[in-house]
Amino acid sequence: MKRFLDSIKKAITGRCAVFPAAILAFALAPAFAGGPGSAGMQALKTEMSPRAAGMGGVFAAIADDIYAMDYNPAGLGQLYIPEASAMYLSGFDDSTLNHISIGMPLPFMGLAGLARPGFGISLMLADAGSFDYNYIRGDGSVFKKSYDAQKDLALAFGYGEKVYSGEVNLEGYNAKIEQYLGLNMKYIRSTMLEDKNPPSTVAFDGGWLMLEPKLGLSLGVSLANYGPGLKYGAEITKLPSILRMGISYQRPTVLDQSVLLAVEGDFYIAEAMKSLRFGLEYHFEKIFNLRLGYKAAEDNKGLTMGLGLLHDGMSLDFSGGLGNEVYNATQLAFSYKFSGIAIKEYRKRVNYRDPEPQKTAPVPVKPRQERKPTRVAPEKKKDSDFFWIH
Repeated sequence: MKRFLDSIKKAITGRCAVFPAAILAFALAPAFAGGPGSAGMQALKTEMSPRAAGMGGVFAAIADDIYAMDYNPAGLGQLYIPEASAMYLSGFDDSTLNHISIGMPLPFMGLAGLARPGFGISLMLADAGSFDYNYIRGDGSVFKKSYDAQKDLALAFGYGEKVYSGEVNLEGYNAKIEQYLGLNMKYIRSTMLEDKNPPSTVAFDGGWLMLEPKLGLSLGVSLANYGPGLKYGAEITKLPSILRMGISYQRPTVLDQSVLLAVEGDFYIAEAMKSLRFGLEYHFEKIFNLRLGYKAAEDNKGLTMGLGLLHDGMSLDFSGGLGNEVYNATQLAFSYKFSGIAIKEYRKRVNYRDPEPQKTAPVPVKPRQERKPTRVAPEKKKDSDFFWIH
């Protein structure tokens, strides 16, 4: 048993430090928490993927499409063709959120030298609706003006790649282990009541993903929105940092069908909040996806559902919540995978120099039997001044 536990420890901790770092962050979370709702930029806590939202928000251990940027950037290393997506969310009252993203494998080997890395760009635009300001003048008349309540922007650049691939012996079973690491850099800006000088900041996301393809198991850990916070006037408001830890299991059933089960724990470090999430996805004939989820241990607990249609690289995904109606939102996303675009691997051309200068090749000598005899001209006799006298 001890050897089995040591093997698992080696598989999880080999060549990566994200997992223990995430555990440390979770252990220190209560010391830095400020209470529910104390963090700014609440839009960063919104589900960006309708696929993930339909499964209760579980995606850190799946992370196999362009929305890996928003849940676990290590999943960008699984991109094998270019992919783009656009999402629209209709929230409470007149609030809306738009999200566009694009990702692709890069045409060169990653830093670990195992596979091509993945790169992604995403842009989130959130609008909290309008705010009506009513001012009563001294004469009793009312002055009314409408302002934009809050508009948020988050621009992210992500990178992920495979950092380990090998076999680990677990009590006689040779497990095929693949590990990925990823990192996002975000530019964040929040504008309240049409402020002419809105605060902005930079934040980072980090993620780790481990797969066992033969068993269909995966583990994922990510830390999102880690940064110094936003400064509104003289006060600094923390960002909603989220620690996600999840596990998923996917196996094919009959024909071209599969079932995916996943569970995830989300911990909001700056707000002393947590959430336990469960998700299911049923995949049928590369055409239809049915998703169900459940959120527990949070204010917005309850069931979620989602649908997905796929055809020739295109997918249309829809999700909705069945919990607290104040927090419920409907999402719709259109995605496309550019299967006709081949990303060629870039290889630097090297011109080698000969160690010695080239020598002139000798003239070939024909064999003796092929040589033609040369005629020698007869030597002319010189006139002599001596004559015989008879």
